Amino acid sequence: MMHFSQGTNWMFEVVHMILGGKKENPSPIVLEFWLQGQKEPNYIQLRETPSPRLMYTHLQPKMAPPGLAAPANKVKAIVVLRNPKDICVSYYYFCQKCDHLKTPDSWKQYCKDFLDGKNLYGDYFDHVLGWWQMKDDPHFLFVKYEDMKKDFRSSVKTIAACLEKDLTDEQLCSVMNSCSLESMRKTLAESDTFRKNIVRNGMVGDWKNHFSAEESARFDQKYRERMAGTGLEFDFQ
Repeated sequence: MMHFSQGTNWMFEVVHMILGGKKENPSPIVLEFWLQGQKEPNYIQLRETPSPRLMYTHLQPKMAPPGLAAPANKVKAIVVLRNPKDICVSYYYFCQKCDHLKTPDSWKQYCKDFLDGKNLYGDYFDHVLGWWQMKDDPHFLFVKYEDMKKDFRSSVKTIAACLEKDLTDEQLCSVMNSCSLESMRKTLAESDTFRKNIVRNGMVGDWKNHFSAEESARFDQKYRERMAGTGLEFDFQ
């Protein structure tokens, strides 16, 4: 199981609970990470992890291993998509909280760098559209963050169907309660890992509290240029 982009921790919790919520695998294995103190890179550790193996990655398709960029057999890939303005705001605050990331010099400079594609994982549009090419591949499920916020119950049922898991009404309610943003905020805040800084406010449209009219117009222009003809559209509020 793999998934990408913003909203990954929320999606991880949903998938983890749908698969049974086993306590021995409470935190995601991030494919590309090799954190300080680890004996081996995560991708090496994954080889010893029993099935079903649940992981996530921020890599673009051109950097991902073949088994992920072109999955086969029973592999399922869930791609989480979110509008770029809210992602920009979310990551701006995340960078301020994480010791292993450079703190932005200012919102204005960070916003410009984000739009220019100067991010840790590369250009937002290259990333999203790279995976979007797989939209007709049956191994992939694309889920928008905004849709999860709008109708969480329906989203959970869609994800469960992708994973070929039949949930009872009781199990569905359990997943929804455990994976609500309010519940996740409390649980992760008590974590001793980098995930304690993941949940901020989870809003759709928080970008309005940060973007100037000029910054918003620049984003809108690039959004129209890059998304034209792709069939991919986002809600921004």
